[in-house]
Amino acid sequence: MAIIQKITQTMDLNRIDKGLKESIDRFPFSLEINEAEFLSNPEIIQKEKIQFAKENPFRVPDNINVKDIFIESTFDHHQIRLHIYQPKKFDKTRTILYFHGGGYVFGLPEQVDPQMFEIAENLSATIISVDYRLSPQYRFPIPILDGFDSLQWVIRNGEDELGIDPENITVFGASAGGHLAAAVTQMANDNGLKNIEHQFLLYPVIHNRMDTPSMNEFTDAPLWNKKYAETAWLHFLGNDDKDKSIRYADLTYYDDFSNLPGTTIVACELDPLRDENIEYSSFLYQAGIKTELWVIPGAVHVFDLFDSPLNDRYKEFLYSRMFNY
Repeated sequence: MAIIQKITQTMDLNRIDKGLKESIDRFPFSLEINEAEFLSNPEIIQKEKIQFAKENPFRVPDNINVKDIFIESTFDHHQIRLHIYQPKKFDKTRTILYFHGGGYVFGLPEQVDPQMFEIAENLSATIISVDYRLSPQYRFPIPILDGFDSLQWVIRNGEDELGIDPENITVFGASAGGHLAAAVTQMANDNGLKNIEHQFLLYPVIHNRMDTPSMNEFTDAPLWNKKYAETAWLHFLGNDDKDKSIRYADLTYYDDFSNLPGTTIVACELDPLRDENIEYSSFLYQAGIKTELWVIPGAVHVFDLFDSPLNDRYKEFLYSRMFNY
C-alpha cells in the first residue's frame, strides 16, 4: 500500500508588514473561513454573515444618507438591491459603482460600511453598492448580469433618482468584487456603453487557471489562499466549467482591451492573486490603456480591513486616484 505524504508549505508570517500583522493579531473577530463549510455547506457561511451584519450594524455618520433601492433583473425579474451611500453635500460628477468581496459565495454591502462611509465623505462621492446574488445558488453569469443591470440603471436613472452625472462612473471592487467590476466593464464595452471613466480594482480575482507562481506559493496564506480560490471557482462556475476559459469569467480571455477605460490595480505582495493582477495590468499596458499598478510590500489579502500605517498609505493612494487617474 502506497503511503502519500501530504506536503504543506508554511508561509513565513514575518514577511507581513509589522504594523499590519500587529493589527491582525489584535482583531477581535476571526476572518478565517471554515474550509469544510465553504466547500460543502456555503449557505451556513452566508447566513452567518447576514446575521452578523444585522446584529453588529455600523453607525451611519450624520452627514451621509444611506438607503436601498431595488431594481429589476433583466434576466429573471429578481429584485436586485442597491445599497446607496450619499453625502448630504455630494459632487454629482463623482459616482462609484461598488462590488464587495467574498469569494462569490458570501458577503453583502454592509460588511464594508465603514470603508464606504469614509470614501463617500472624503471624496464627496455617491456610492452605489450592488448586492449581487451569490453562488452556488446563482452561478456565473448571474452575479455579473446583476452588476450590468445595476450599471444600466445608474446610466438611465441616476440623474433623476440620485442627482448624479451618469456619464462619469467609476467602477470599484475588491477581490471577487474586483473581478465582477472588471467583468461588468468588459460587458459595458461590448455593449457600446462608454459611461465608465475608470475602474479601480483592489486585489481582484482575474482568472480561474490558478497556475501563477504566487498562487502556488501562497497555498496556506492567511485570509485567502489557493484552497479557498479553488472552492470559490467551483461554486461560481460549477464543476463542468471550473477549468474552462470563458468570456467575463477569465478576464484575460478578451479581445478588446484597447477600448477599456483607465485602470488602477492594487495588488498585495503576499497574496495568491498577486501575479494575476500583474498579468492583467500587462494586458492593459500592451493595449495602450492608462494603467497604474501598485503592488504593496508586506500586504496580505484584505489588508485594508485592519487599521495600520500601511492601510493609511493605501487610503491616501485611493483618495488621490479614484477620480484623478
